[in-house]
Amino acid sequence: MHSDNKDFYDKNGYVILEKIFSDDEAHFFNKCIRRHANKSFAALINPDRYESLLEQDERPKSDITLSEIEETSTLARSIMTDKRMVSLLDTFHGSKTIGLSSQFIFKEAYSDYSSQAWRPHQDNFYPKNKNAAYITLNWFLRDADKENGTIYCYPGSHKLGLLPAENNISFREKVGNNPGSECEIPDEFKNKKTDIIIPANSIVILNGNCIHGSYPNNSNRSRPWFSSCYISDGEEFYVGKSSKRMKINLQN
Repeated sequence: MHSDNKDFYDKNGYVILEKIFSDDEAHFFNKCIRRHANKSFAALINPDRYESLLEQDERPKSDITLSEIEETSTLARSIMTDKRMVSLLDTFHGSKTIGLSSQFIFKEAYSDYSSQAWRPHQDNFYPKNKNAAYITLNWFLRDADKENGTIYCYPGSHKLGLLPAENNISFREKVGNNPGSECEIPDEFKNKKTDIIIPANSIVILNGNCIHGSYPNNSNRSRPWFSSCYISDGEEFYVGKSSKRMKINLQN
């Protein structure tokens, strides 16, 4: 079913897959998780964990409905471990996989973080796996283009291995600062930068070593994105102070 897409992924280090989840599922998840955004619409780390989501929900304690925390965190975890996600991992990752962490980036139009643009980086810089065994499945709940802050990639850069990079704050950084532990683009890739135009309700699979970044959102359209992060079972990874990666079983 995904043979052509698998060839594209192996060559380029990323691939876009449309309508893995239904539009209703995308709308419902976006509706649920927006309840927990703060006034700046800062990113949420590990919304699939009850305690993590509760800690980041900045509403007055009297206003927080614990059932909402439970519903959203359970829903986020069910997406990470959904058989459709596991099937994609089986096809594109090709090894027994475990979950590690998740993140939700609102990229809300006109918010404090709408101007945020990620510097070119490799996701694997953070868990620091030496065997290129890290992969992310990124669910874009709405369409994304250059105007509203889509991502760009350097196709084929995943074959370079893990590159040296500067260690920048990449979670709830100060407003006006751009996140991403920036790596230097090798000369042979500098003219290969490719903007990724993403239809609403699509999953972008990214190899952890594929260099990518994003644009600011200069539009009136938000660009919500749920990132689920995985690694081959048995591989070493850095836990991280913010991400607090841990082994998550994908077998329901």
